[in-house]
Amino acid sequence: PVAPPAAPVQGSCGRSNIIPTPGYNLDTTQAKFGEFPWMVVILGPNNNYVGGGVLVSPRHVVTAAHKVANFGAGTGLKVRLGEWDAKANVEPLKYVELGVTRVKVNPFFNRANLQNDIAVLTLEQPVNLASTPHINPVCPSNFQANYVGRRCWVTGWGKDAFGPPGNFQYILKKVDVPVLDANDCEQRLRRTRLGPHFQLSRSSFVCAGGEQGKDACTGDGGSPLVCEVNGRAELVGLVAWGIGCAEQSLPGVYVNVRSFADWLNSELV
Repeated sequence: PVAPPAAPVQGSCGRSNIIPTPGYNLDTTQAKFGEFPWMVVILGPNNNYVGGGVLVSPRHVVTAAHKVANFGAGTGLKVRLGEWDAKANVEPLKYVELGVTRVKVNPFFNRANLQNDIAVLTLEQPVNLASTPHINPVCPSNFQANYVGRRCWVTGWGKDAFGPPGNFQYILKKVDVPVLDANDCEQRLRRTRLGPHFQLSRSSFVCAGGEQGKDACTGDGGSPLVCEVNGRAELVGLVAWGIGCAEQSLPGVYVNVRSFADWLNSELV
């Protein structure tokens, strides 16, 4: 006999709730259904794919400012929660789509160098977590924690899974990447076209990756980098930028979400 899925505990941020999908034969790069229940798809007015995001409360999504800075409130932005297979609708539980009523970009966001690249989306109504076991907010990062050296997870659909056919993923992908020390990251980036004088803003950015074939890529912007601590996922980064994708020794650069904890808390109203 198959045991019924355990009811999610309230206040259970950062916990996966994997639900079997017998019809799928998944490889190790594909997320299981419900494994990353905080993962969000941001869609534009024509259902065009805008980017990734992460659910941080029943009513708020955090993403990279560069993905949403051109959208005001009322411009038809919406989020899709609980999505997994972007092509088929045969998942055990259906995704939930909600309109965005407020787009708040960090006031210090700089388009030129992507510093302070963070934004909060407020949803038209809170998602009903009790009735959606495949949707669950991520936990905030711990201000004291040192994530350097930890292997963490970045998830996304990457190249446009929601538009015309091309080079894209239908099922949510997951990649484990090590979080790097900022000095190490800066040295590695100085060996690229950024040049020997490049300065990495420690407050804006955190780096992860630098291993062949494992990285976020085009289309993943705004998607979360989470580290598992005591069985719960903590939000450490958002995909921001990189030099190419998944090249040996070149890390990806992520928004340092922890730096913005006070601002985020003030916007989660």
